[in-house]
Amino acid sequence: MTLDELKAKIEADFQGQVLSVALSAQKEVVVTAKSESYHELCVQLRDRGDFSFQHLSCLTAVDYPKDNKITLVDHLWSYRHSHQITLKVDLPRENPRVPTVENVWKSANWLEREVYDLYGVTFEGHSDLRRIMMPEDYQKFPLRKDFSDDGFITKPN
Repeated sequence: MTLDELKAKIEADFQGQVLSVALSAQKEVVVTAKSESYHELCVQLRDRGDFSFQHLSCLTAVDYPKDNKITLVDHLWSYRHSHQITLKVDLPRENPRVPTVENVWKSANWLEREVYDLYGVTFEGHSDLRRIMMPEDYQKFPLRKDFSDDGFITKPN
């Protein structure tokens, strides 16, 4: 399946679950999903034979304070078809919440914990959602653009 065919198929098959499907300048299919459809869309992208995205290679986030949102970014790979997509979901910055996909891809476990720790995104239903770099009682999220050092982070001499 070519990238144009993959783009067209995602647009046709997931009309109610996605906001947009585009080809990036890097020749990659970029899908922006509705937050309420995120989990089900991930299951379908993994399980349907014409997609077969068996591997979540990356899950991260980008903070957009001017737009008052945090965008979750997943990179999915199909070994069967040798194609990949970028899946994005916009979440409200004030209370970013989305269902976990660790029950879809095991690799999501650690990646979701990292995004939780550094951006404050809550992954509902995650089996072990706790901080992995910052102290458990730390209240800030170091990769948010409005982060300010409160003296906790020490600079090398």
